Amino acid sequence: MGWKGSLIEAPLWVAGRLRPSGIDPRRNAPREILVLRPNDFGDLLTTTPIFEALRRRFPSTRLIAGVGRWGRAVLENNPFVDEIAEIDAPWHNKIIQDQSLRNALRFIWRSEQVEALRRQDGFDVGIDVLGSHLGLMLMLRAGVRHRIGVRGYRGGWSGCHAHIEFTPNIHVARAALAQAELIGARDLPEARPQLYLTDAERRLATGIWLERTSANQRPVRLLVGCAAGLPDKSWAPEAMGAALAQIAGSLPESDIILIGGPAEEARAAQVIAHSGADAGVRSMVGRTSLRTTFALAEQADVVITNSSMLLHVAAAFRRPTVAVLGGTVANAKGHDVVWGYPAPYSSVGPADAAPGEPAPTWPEVDQVVRAVLDKVREYVDVRSNAVLSVSGFD
Repeated sequence: MGWKGSLIEAPLWVAGRLRPSGIDPRRNAPREILVLRPNDFGDLLTTTPIFEALRRRFPSTRLIAGVGRWGRAVLENNPFVDEIAEIDAPWHNKIIQDQSLRNALRFIWRSEQVEALRRQDGFDVGIDVLGSHLGLMLMLRAGVRHRIGVRGYRGGWSGCHAHIEFTPNIHVARAALAQAELIGARDLPEARPQLYLTDAERRLATGIWLERTSANQRPVRLLVGCAAGLPDKSWAPEAMGAALAQIAGSLPESDIILIGGPAEEARAAQVIAHSGADAGVRSMVGRTSLRTTFALAEQADVVITNSSMLLHVAAAFRRPTVAVLGGTVANAKGHDVVWGYPAPYSSVGPADAAPGEPAPTWPEVDQVVRAVLDKVREYVDVRSNAVLSVSGFD
């Protein structure tokens, strides 16, 4: 946050002092807690453990998730969320195109979604998980009495009653849980995304996977995210196609499915073209809902992804994962400290270059292939009819 952001803190400090808390959630259970996370899918997924932490601390408190309409699918069927309030906030997400200050202020002061929050007669506690000037303004406008934010990131902390300190060396899910600790939560779940599927969603995913299963064979299931939210974080389709071709050649019985949104259909077609007909890669890009994508990930043997939503979905189900990192991700280890997970997650990406050597941008195709085959060896129960042939990758 630069000097302009620091200047904004002064009037927000005044606004915060004009709206004192009047409650102590450490001593008395709040009636309701509003958790604001109207950001991208991955951001919301990493925040999901906070709802269980809050429920353990406050069994009778009403927990309300303030998320963009696009994030509703992430929280559906979540037993710890009492209400999903759609807040299509035009800041810090890739969904709303106009993220100008003017549009943000118009949203806070004039949008029907914020007016709907105001009609709930205020909230005892509000947690702005991201922590920003605009998030604080939204909490003030919505009538949040006891406000929790983040100091040292996007501002707004001075108008809060409690805040955590931003640090780039802590996992984002753990940082969200630290905000719950500020109001007395001590019995914390694992800092890992939580998704709750229905039986119908699981049956639908099973049907998709079984489309290529014979009576005597159960192929190795590979679910592949063909892109990331930012183009610079997406592995080139030529490289991804070449890698999938080699993986399919080393796994005679494998089922490789590409997933992604409608905007990624052209990229998926490129990946398939570069993988070749023999690889048998099929695309479900643009053809499945988010919830079906989640269910496909739960039943996958190995997930291959960029730094994207799918990385966090796979972590929710503890699926063996290979994250292919590069582009704006300059260091894989640094990325994994903030966004990665314990095994069976792993990543392949750039590391700090030696003095005088150029920094790598993306891993070589062979590196990714080797990482995926190693993951299959380690975690997948390969049946007798799906024999691994890994010549050249030992």
